[in-house]
Amino acid sequence: MGWEPKYRYRHFGYTDELSPLSSFRINEQCFIRKQHKCGKIYEASKSCFIACPTDESLEPILELMSEKISRMGIEPIIAIKERAYGQDIFCTKICGKIIESRFCIVILNDTIIENTNIPNPNVYYEYGLMTALRKHIIPLQKEDLKLAFNIQSYDTIKYRPKNIGSELDRAIKDAIRITESQEKEERKTAITEKTIMRKLELGGLKLKDENWFLSEVIGDTLFYGFGQYEKIFYLYLGKIDRLKEFQNYLEDLAVVIHRTEEKGEKLDQELADALKTHTQLVKQKKAREKKEKASQTEKYFPELPFESSGLHEAEEKINDLKSKKELMSAIYIGFIINPQLSKTKFLNKAKDLIKPYKRYKITNNTNNKIEFGDIKIILDSPQY
Repeated sequence: MGWEPKYRYRHFGYTDELSPLSSFRINEQCFIRKQHKCGKIYEASKSCFIACPTDESLEPILELMSEKISRMGIEPIIAIKERAYGQDIFCTKICGKIIESRFCIVILNDTIIENTNIPNPNVYYEYGLMTALRKHIIPLQKEDLKLAFNIQSYDTIKYRPKNIGSELDRAIKDAIRITESQEKEERKTAITEKTIMRKLELGGLKLKDENWFLSEVIGDTLFYGFGQYEKIFYLYLGKIDRLKEFQNYLEDLAVVIHRTEEKGEKLDQELADALKTHTQLVKQKKAREKKEKASQTEKYFPELPFESSGLHEAEEKINDLKSKKELMSAIYIGFIINPQLSKTKFLNKAKDLIKPYKRYKITNNTNNKIEFGDIKIILDSPQY
């Protein structure tokens, strides 16, 4: 289920997983309008989103549907009846409502114009959104109509006046049962981030914030950053609960390695410049001391306090840069992976990405623990 945004110090885009700790998941970034922040919470409302064409003949079915859904304690949200005055229609009426719903219903009836069946593009678009957002969907279509070729394999209720009531009863009950059981199962099997953070803290791994000099390296990725100052290493840590997250992490890992190497080169240059400045200041100090000794006078040189201060600052900067460089010489890339997933292929690809570099080492959880050298973090959840 990936990381829960509560524990992150940055916004990092689309997170579509349920946290067992906070019991909600957030869609932070709009995946249609790339620059738009979303912030909608998945399954935030006990509702069912209903997509259908604008057709007066559907009113009796919509009324029946609304009655049955309401009777189960679920609010029916009918797209064509929603209003969003002065707001973004797509975000407020459509996408946002789909995200917040528990499950969805879509009526795939065609509009008939001059004996020609025309599929409704808005309804199919909404159907696509529901599918992309991994919603439980109840598709319906009038019995005498045909599905579009690319969704003919989907299990769709072909209704007629006589069976619509019983079909809806069964489908709605199944939707509630399935969505509730999925939520319970995810809560049951997932290790909480709070547990992970505390375990890492006890192992001497300090979670880094936005002031960390490597924060820009991982700032828009799925990784967390940690530092271990006794054993002297950094850690980029990821959490993978679903198959689709493997590819996301591989893409992020490639970027993180590239940025880290750039940062390392910049650090080397800064250290070289700092050493050069320090050498110049030392020469200046020695020259002045030599001049003082030669003159055998107690004449006060006002520049000395300033130069001594500059030398001290240069030494502090060198020590800081050397400390960062030493920590960067060993970077663990850790993954806490759902053991139900087959991870061999993913780990091999990750190892291929780090192969040209000496500083990185891949590690992942095995037998309910994850190791960073001689530091062993025991994970509480037996599933991990």
